[in-house]
Amino acid sequence: MKPEYFTKVRMLTPVECERLQEFPDDFTRLGDYDGQMNPIPLVQRYCLLGNAVSVPTVEAVAARIRDNTNFD
Repeated sequence: MKPEYFTKVRMLTPVECERLQEFPDDFTRLGDYDGQMNPIPLVQRYCLLGNAVSVPTVEAVAARIRDNTNFD
């Protein structure tokens, strides 16, 4: 029988998601609502981070395209 910790999946925290995207810690914690900075709900933070594009990944893909494209 497997130990209990092998049967459960831990959800990433918003800060861990931000770090995976290479954003600063708590980058999505506050948002501007009608000129006031208010906390962003967790569900919305996960949506923002899930829709974000990882800059290092895009840079790597763009570099590969540039290196393999002949413009001559």
